[in-house]
Amino acid sequence: MSSTPPTSPHEPGRDPGRSTGRDAGRDPVITEEDLAALDTSEGHADDARPEEKVNEITARIGGWIAMLATAVIVVLVTIAVVMRYFLNSSLPIAAEGPTYLFPWLIAGGAIVAQGSRGHIAVDVLVSRLSGEAYRKAQIAIWTFSTVLLGYMTYLAAYLIGPMSDQSTPIMGWPQMGSFGAFLVMIAVMTVQAGARTLHYARHGVPDHALPHAAQSPSASKETPGA
Repeated sequence: MSSTPPTSPHEPGRDPGRSTGRDAGRDPVITEEDLAALDTSEGHADDARPEEKVNEITARIGGWIAMLATAVIVVLVTIAVVMRYFLNSSLPIAAEGPTYLFPWLIAGGAIVAQGSRGHIAVDVLVSRLSGEAYRKAQIAIWTFSTVLLGYMTYLAAYLIGPMSDQSTPIMGWPQMGSFGAFLVMIAVMTVQAGARTLHYARHGVPDHALPHAAQSPSASKETPGA
């Protein structure tokens, strides 16, 4: 009894692109649909914009703070580098200024991210919800965030006294000027979270804030002939 020997993938008559075994039936090429299934950046898309005026205004102010701090830091660092490597000297304000202003850059960026829901979130459980369950979960999450941020603001206020007594080692600037960035950031984020909580409770979660599973089924239907 004779049996047909196995065919090599490189032999004539064999399709080298066809998989066998457990990979049979799979497309060996990664398609755009495969990449789209792995995309979890919907919270950072262009439509992740502030839903109401409070977050819109605070995000805009935070953006200006971050841009202004960045511009001044770049100028001071450039001056420090030029003086150090070309003039073999240093300027105290260029040496300490970037460190003093860096917390304001972070604070401005954090306020912008809070306004546009751009902070990193572990939404493994929440993203599985849909409809009213998802909306209630969002309200609960932002209520908790408001309380937590408010408590952190309360604790940060206790450090105003000790920080006011400290100064920077080079320029002698009050340390409160740098610590104030954290205080402003956490207080503004509390207001942002509270405003979003009230907005969700009164008007519901906007469609662009919903996960794909929670959006209307018509949005996910294929258009015939597309």
